[in-house]
Amino acid sequence: MASNNPRTDEKETSGKETDEMDIDRDGSGQTESDDSSVPAADDRTAESADRAEEAERAGASSEEDESDPYEIRRYEPADRDGFLELYDLVFGDVDEAWFQWKYEDNPYVDHVPIILATHEGEIVGTKPSFVLELRVEDRTFRGYQPADVMVHPDHRRRGLYSRTTERMKEHYRERDPELFFNFPNPATLSGSLKHGWEIVEEVPTYYRIQQPDSMLETDESERLSSLTSAATPVLKRYLRARESRERGVEGVSVERFEEVPAGTFAELYRQAVPGTLHANRTETFYDWRFDNPKLSYDAYVARRDGTPIAGIITGTTSEGGSQITNLTDVVPLATTRDRRDGLQTLLARIIEDRRDDSLLAFSGDGIPDSMLSNFGFHSDLSAPLSRVSQPTTQVTYPISSEGGHDWTIAGRAIADAANWTITFAEQDTR
Repeated sequence: MASNNPRTDEKETSGKETDEMDIDRDGSGQTESDDSSVPAADDRTAESADRAEEAERAGASSEEDESDPYEIRRYEPADRDGFLELYDLVFGDVDEAWFQWKYEDNPYVDHVPIILATHEGEIVGTKPSFVLELRVEDRTFRGYQPADVMVHPDHRRRGLYSRTTERMKEHYRERDPELFFNFPNPATLSGSLKHGWEIVEEVPTYYRIQQPDSMLETDESERLSSLTSAATPVLKRYLRARESRERGVEGVSVERFEEVPAGTFAELYRQAVPGTLHANRTETFYDWRFDNPKLSYDAYVARRDGTPIAGIITGTTSEGGSQITNLTDVVPLATTRDRRDGLQTLLARIIEDRRDDSLLAFSGDGIPDSMLSNFGFHSDLSAPLSRVSQPTTQVTYPISSEGGHDWTIAGRAIADAANWTITFAEQDTR
């Protein structure tokens, strides 16, 4: 995911122009200068399913010919080792359990949603998708989030990003998803826009920097150091001033779970379902989404008189020796009578449990910004963090049309930020 979250695992290439970059860990890709054969970005006319199938059986898109050294095709089970080898080369932290969780065990698809570029039988480029079931009003559908995009260093600037992107669009146009949505970083955003994606918004991320000294000492992440150096002069005084406000609500209790109680969280979600686009939080969602082996999750449930009124799931990892905890999910997503009291008490408990962590982070609008501010969280869209952090830009692209309105689903414009509810749970890797 291309987020401004300092725990991001995206590898960036500093000092290089966008058209020289062919990797995107968590978002869309980058533009390339040699893609003269790529269709225009605003060409949304769907080809027939028969033509798409015929092209795929031929193993090549319409612009390929016998002299083309590359084959652009769908992933097959025998490609697993080749994908992981390229992943290890590009990102350096290959994890077979992670691949199985993310792509092979995804409950929302019956295939591994990856488009490949091969050269002489070797995988040299990938365009995978992280698939979620989305909901808007009472309608559910699948959304595909491009992620883990890679091109082998020896095969960059040869149009492979663009060709795998167009093949992905071609394959799914008459099939499964209603839309693509993702969060490219600033260096790769232009590639998304080139291929027809539109900007939805800059999604705010809120940070509570708790241990600035430990974060400044690490040399593993320049972004962590930038965030903390910007806030260090006033940070300790700021947090001390907030301590008197970091209290729960009388009569509300909190229980912590080492494993997510899927049924409880699904029920909390159903208490107040927003009419906006968001991940559909069923028991299936909770059982799978929070089984990511790269993070350690804890679940917190607030109760009043024994009845659950709110829940937050945290995901913790280490970066450069610093412990980072993301507030990954929150329910209910919409307003209820007890929601605010539940969230306030949950935040107080999580901060108490995680006081030794270097950083806490929350993304999106699932918790009121006034409440986050009271607990010492600061938005990256405001100074001083806005001067040093990377924005989290959400983009989207429709696949199928509804009543002739390509950019509308259930009457809601998909490029309008007011029609989305985003948390870390909707974003890849958190």
